[in-house]
Amino acid sequence: MFFFLLGREGKVEQLSAEKLALEQRAAEQAETLRELTSANAALSARALQLAQEAAAAQDEVRAVGAVSERDQAQKLALLEEINLVQTENGSLRQQLRALGKL
Repeated sequence: MFFFLLGREGKVEQLSAEKLALEQRAAEQAETLRELTSANAALSARALQLAQEAAAAQDEVRAVGAVSERDQAQKLALLEEINLVQTENGSLRQQLRALGKL
């Protein structure tokens, strides 16, 4: 009978040790899960920040492009105006030459 009780005590101790090991593993996994959740939240926040920065940069590129297009259009208009003035100037010079004033 003594061996039977000894065997039961050994089994209880073994089960207690297994339970403790499982509890420790569960605690470690819970800690890992908490760390992963925290890292995921930080990475999600960073991804959102990068997306916002990319959108802002894209808006700036569009704005610079629009300014550049307006600048080019203004330069073209000024060149056309200069060409028109030069043409008129040449016409007036011809008229003056014809009148013998130049």
